[in-house]
Amino acid sequence: MKSNPKRNLFQSYKILLSHQWGKLLWIFFFHLIKASPAWLMPIITAVMIDLAVGNDPKKIKKLSYYLIFMIVLIVQNVPTHTIYARMLSDVMRGISLYLRRELCRQLQRLSILYHHKSSIGKLQSKIIRDIEVVEQTPRILAEQIFTFLCQVTIAIIAISIRKPIALIFFLIAVPIAVFIRQIFTARIKKSAKSYRYAMENMSTSMQDMLNMIPITRAHGLEEYEVKEIDSKISAVFRRGKHFDTLTAIFGSSTWAAMTIIHITFIAGSAYSAIKGYISIGDVVLFNSMFLTLTGQVLMIIGTLPQLSQSSTSIDSIYEVLTSPDLEENNGKKPFDKIEGKFEFINVNYQYPQTSRHALKDFTFTVEPGQSVAFVGPSGSGKSTVLSLVLGFIRPNSGKLLIDCKDIKEMDLRTYRKFVGVVTQESIFFSGSLYENVAYGDKNVSTEEVVAALKAADAWDFVENLPDSIYTNIGAEGLKLSGGQMQRLAIARAIVRDPRVIILDEATSALDVESEERVRLALDKLIKNRTTFVVAHRVSTTRNVDRIVILKNGRIIDQGTPAELIATENFYSNALAQSKK
Repeated sequence: MKSNPKRNLFQSYKILLSHQWGKLLWIFFFHLIKASPAWLMPIITAVMIDLAVGNDPKKIKKLSYYLIFMIVLIVQNVPTHTIYARMLSDVMRGISLYLRRELCRQLQRLSILYHHKSSIGKLQSKIIRDIEVVEQTPRILAEQIFTFLCQVTIAIIAISIRKPIALIFFLIAVPIAVFIRQIFTARIKKSAKSYRYAMENMSTSMQDMLNMIPITRAHGLEEYEVKEIDSKISAVFRRGKHFDTLTAIFGSSTWAAMTIIHITFIAGSAYSAIKGYISIGDVVLFNSMFLTLTGQVLMIIGTLPQLSQSSTSIDSIYEVLTSPDLEENNGKKPFDKIEGKFEFINVNYQYPQTSRHALKDFTFTVEPGQSVAFVGPSGSGKSTVLSLVLGFIRPNSGKLLIDCKDIKEMDLRTYRKFVGVVTQESIFFSGSLYENVAYGDKNVSTEEVVAALKAADAWDFVENLPDSIYTNIGAEGLKLSGGQMQRLAIARAIVRDPRVIILDEATSALDVESEERVRLALDKLIKNRTTFVVAHRVSTTRNVDRIVILKNGRIIDQGTPAELIATENFYSNALAQSKK
């Protein structure tokens, strides 16, 4: 979707239903059949009245025939309405299935800058609430047009004015309605609960997916995430459809029972008129369903708020689906392997809606297997360098070459499969420790995960957990300490056996003891791998091959740790300050 033209509500639904016209015709067909009692009842009632006032000697027999015919006609509503409701559910739930899949896929394609400026809560609302509104609006319109709520209301009012005593007959409907309700209540509650759980699980997974966007993008696992979330979306689709079927059977059964009582009452009224107990006018009054035309108009007017809400929700969804802020990789050359050489050639980068360059005339080369730390004051360009290395952003001018290949010409998803990332805030999803460490690769063996945990100095606490590597560590790993989470993040990087390592403030949030253990694990991780380090704690950079000092987006000094310590500069001053 490349453009974002303004569509009205009906144009939007025309697009969403463009491949469903055949099914829509069948829905219309079954709708006519299941609603036929509403159309034929006035005609049959008129015939009964004619029999009542006529002199046909077989009027009683004919009256019974018409009664049986109407009962059969009403009973058929149960299966036909169920078929109609299932087909309608398939179409409407299909809309939400399609939109959720497309939104998740689009969110994986949108740039990291888009996600940085977007609220996760709003994105979740688009995926869950807005799509639910879009899905339900056609259902509300279809069901309300033929509802019998106004029919019953008008009938009761009219009978109350003309013949109040006749209302006693309607009390018969109460125990029947209660009986039908008792039959279906437990099943519907169970189905509704199942649907709610599926929706909650999907919501949790959606939030995990959104929280994991940077890690997913850094590791090139967009398609993996789409497949994982698809199973949750499909579960909501299936359970929602089951819930719709049960409610359809319940609704149609209740309607059939109430309508049989109604037509039986009319037949009894006609019989009473034949015997002279009531007037023909009373019979006509009981047939006052013609007055429901006014009620139908009122219901159509009452749908306007839902239509407005649906229109707003569709606009909200299309804001994401038509956003041009995409990371384009399709059709570009893939990386088959990575040696780890990086060349920045006169790179300039300025973030959108800012007045100065984050990097200016940045020229720098990193050889394969070399480790480089970037230090400097806040706003000096350190994080921008890492974002360029990960391909989250691309130079406004100049070139960034990876193994002599310009990143603008390459599919960066294939490159990120060779990258391991450890950030300041370790992000974990709801699941087992094994699943978190092996994230994105279901072929990783238990032995490989254990080996990665040992290399990350994490096995000592993992093996003492209740279920070892299969312990559920909870949303965002809240059951673990900061140091433990960082060591798990290092294990997640190790198990991928990456050629390039990104360490972004990996120890800044830890205490001294935890920092030392994590630093030792990091030293193992970066060995013989091209490594980019950003750290405020300069003590964590003492084992890198080279240190680059940045200020206002420019390189102002660089050298080995020993060389920089020997002179006065930002690094040596910061190191001296940390020892006080």
